[in-house]
Order: sequence, then structure tokens, then C-alpha cells
Amino acid sequence: MKMKQQFQRLALLAGAAMALTACGGGGGGDIELNAGTVTTINDNSTNTSGGGSNNPCANYADPVTNTRKQGSFDGSNCVYSTDFVGESNPLTVSLTIPFISGVHIFEDSLFVGKNVDGTNASETVPQDGAGPTLTIRAGNRLAWTRQDDYLLVNRGSRIVAEGTATTPITLTGFKDAVSRNAGRLETQLWGGLVINGNGITNKCSDTQRTNRTCHVLGEGKPSNYGGNNNAESSGRLQFVVIKHPGFEVAPGDELNGLTLNAVGSGTVIENVEVYSTYDDGVEFFGGAVNVNKLVALYVGDDSIDWADGWVGTVDRALIIQAENNGDRCIEADNQEANHAATPASSGTVKRMTCITSGAKVPIAVHGDSMGVEMRRGTRFKLEDSILFDAHAITRLTQIPGRCLRVSDSGTATAAQAGNSHVKSSIFTCRTATSNGTNWTTVFTNGDSVQGWATNVGGRYPANTGNVVITDSVNTNVRVLDSYFTATAFADAAGTAFTVAPANTGGIIGAVRRSDNWTASWTFGLDTLWF
Repeated sequence: MKMKQQFQRLALLAGAAMALTACGGGGGGDIELNAGTVTTINDNSTNTSGGGSNNPCANYADPVTNTRKQGSFDGSNCVYSTDFVGESNPLTVSLTIPFISGVHIFEDSLFVGKNVDGTNASETVPQDGAGPTLTIRAGNRLAWTRQDDYLLVNRGSRIVAEGTATTPITLTGFKDAVSRNAGRLETQLWGGLVINGNGITNKCSDTQRTNRTCHVLGEGKPSNYGGNNNAESSGRLQFVVIKHPGFEVAPGDELNGLTLNAVGSGTVIENVEVYSTYDDGVEFFGGAVNVNKLVALYVGDDSIDWADGWVGTVDRALIIQAENNGDRCIEADNQEANHAATPASSGTVKRMTCITSGAKVPIAVHGDSMGVEMRRGTRFKLEDSILFDAHAITRLTQIPGRCLRVSDSGTATAAQAGNSHVKSSIFTCRTATSNGTNWTTVFTNGDSVQGWATNVGGRYPANTGNVVITDSVNTNVRVLDSYFTATAFADAAGTAFTVAPANTGGIIGAVRRSDNWTASWTFGLDTLWF
């Protein structure tokens, strides 16, 4: 951006900030700009350019031009033009984004590290932290001005975004963070967060992985992922809130809240919220990364989605669909083009609470609301979880879909052989299960999905401790207290029952009132529709 244009942009931002101050915070926006008492100092800035000697904005030494680049400070916010970083101008050196009480505003995508697509035989893919690292200090708010811009971490690079319960990091759109007039369920204000890793995807062969010639094209603007290191670290995300993301680049090519492309298990992701997303909440394409303590609130498509050989675990996931939107709490695939591709997807979800809304197409954008769908040859483990549809019926007068669906014979055959299991889970749904997309039996021995889940005839000993309640709106039923796990369970007859947890810690469902790990850092749980 030319200097005159930059000054004009800053003047507009300053005017907006003054207007917000005069209005006592402005109307309708859903982000608080007061970041508390965090005093993290900009530890990589020499404060020699940009907005003068008191400029607190992020800066770095450009190795190409041998100049220092820095964001422009308007007295409240830092603005980063395309010249600072962008789609065609990725970061090639490490950068720290220091804490400010205002907002870090990006006028282009923030791409970390160079993408390697395999077209240059002499160019090797950076591995396991060899690329630059983006560090975001606790309490920061980052916002993007355009809906097709997003934050991308390329292979070999890292993101270190370590917030705290009292000073979370927020990634969102300009309309939310600065204009402050984003609607509660508004989406597509910006693209979202994408991390590309060197992990294993079954879209590449063993030879490609061994020779480091695996270059799978990701969704969104062209970038590549995949390799042979499922233990790689792409950094850390802790106490991070991703708000109003997702963008439909092209039909069928949609950015998610958090996209994890072949990301390795050395990456730490815990206490993360995805809020009001257009497409999926968290989507895994291969890799082995784990997610601990996830809140997926008002996700337009699937809250958790995996494919292409992902073998990680999601532990403690609180999923609540919007009253007029939301497809599945979990959609799990192996590979769309080849259901038998190896290594097969084998995801684990434990201690999940899934609250469906019953929203249906055409009101729902991507599909009819339901709980869990396993398909296209995936293996899966679902443990210590609660699936619940009663709010949809009693509060919204909508009829939800199934709690659990196994959609094809390949997925069912693997489950029948003991490669998948469901245990210590409560299915509280008017329609608990279904057998395939055409409502036909998918198990070769004639068993239904519900029979499989409840260990009919003792044929599925791994499926233990599951409870099915189909009269989910009966006032005798006690499963949840709001979105918290009830302190005592009762079925439709009012009969108390217990569920022995499959995992250590004695927890069924995502969160209890007595151990509320969502407190203080999450957004929107105090304004739910039920």
C-alpha cells in the first residue's frame, strides 16, 4: 500500500476507535477490546520505523531488502499492509506479535513460511521447525479485513499462540474486532487458521512419503502438505478462540475454523474454541495431532471432521449446534476417492458432549443436524460421550436426526471385525441410530447399528457400558444440566443408572459444573439458545 493510502486507512481506523469510545463500546459487536492487565513487552522490535519511537507493533528484518518492516500504529491498533506480509509475501523469518490492548489488523493473508509444491526438484520441504515461527503473545486479538484472507502455517514452520484462561488469544474478522457489529451467528468474516504438516496422509504412497515427494494440495489458496513424520511439531495453540471464520473459495472448497493438514502429534492443541464457522469447526486431513479441550459452538457444517488417514484423539469436546444450522457433531471418513486407502483413518473421540439442534436443509446450510456419522471406510473409537437431542425438540420444536449412523458396508465391516468400538456413552436421541444412508442394514450378519453398539448377543465385547434413551424429551430423563454432565443419571422411567467411564478420571461427557474448564476464556456459552 502506498503511504498516502496507509495514512487514509489509519485515519478511518482512528475515527472508528473514537466513535466506539463515544458510544461506550458500540452496538452489536461481540468482542471486548479491553484485554485486561497483560504487560507482555515486544521483545523483537527495535521501534525504529512505522509509527514513531513509541510504535509497539510487530516488526522484523526483511532479509531480501535488508530493511526493517513494522506495522503502523494509530494510537490503539496496529495495521499490517500487504507490504508487511501477504499471500504473495509470506514470512520467511520468525516474528513475534507483541501484546497491545487494541487489535492487530491484517490487510492480507498471514502466511508463515514458504510453500514447497514439488515443482522445483532442488527445493526441499522444511522439516520440524526448520522454517520460521510465528509467536502470538497472550491476550492479543488479531483481525483480518477481507473474508478470503486467513492465517496459514506452512510445512516446517510453527505457530506458538499461548494464551491463558484469563488472557486468551482471539483470531477473528475486522467487522467483529474493530467495527464491532458482527452478528451472533455471522460467518465468513475471514478465512480461518490452516496448519500444513509433514505428517502421513493416505493420499500419498509409501514411496512418495519416503522420498519426500508427497505434496497434497490443500483447500483454499494453493499450498501443500504431507510427508512421513507423524510425530512432527507445528507449534502450540493454547487458549485460542477462532471466531466467525470460513470462506467458500469455490464450490466444495471451503475453509474451516481450524484446518489441520497432516499435522503431527508433537503439536500441542488444547483449550481451543471455534465459534460461528461457515464450514467445519476442526478438520483433520491425515496426520496424528491430538486436540484436548475443544469447544465447537455454532459450527455450520461438521464440528469435528476427519479423513485421509488421521489417527489422533480429541479428548473433551463440547459441541453445541446453532438453532438454525449445523450438520454433524462428527463426520468421519477414510478417503473419499478410495475407501480402502491405507493407512486407514482411525480417530478417537472421548468425553464429548454433542447437543444437536435438529436444523434441516434448506434452513441448515450444509446438511441435516445429527450426532455422529462414520463412513467411507473409517475406523473409529467413541468413548465416554453424551449425545443429546431433547433441547431441539422441546425448545425449538424441531425433529433432529440420528445420534449415530454408520453409512456404508466398508465402515460396518471394519466395525463388525472389531476395528472400531463405542463404549461408555449415552445416546439420548429420539432416533438413536440408523443403518446406512438408505436406512438399510450395513452389517453382513444382519445386525443393526444399535445392536452393534449395545453388544447384541455378546458379539461385540468392545462395545460396553452404552445406554440408549429414545424418549429423550421425557421429563424423567436426567443426562445433562444445561450443557454440563448431570451429577446423577436417570432414564425415561426415572430409573437411576450409572455409566462406568472407559478412561481414567471418571468423566462422562465434556464438562461438569464442578470442573468447568470452559470458564473465563470461552465466548458465547452464556448466551445459548436453550
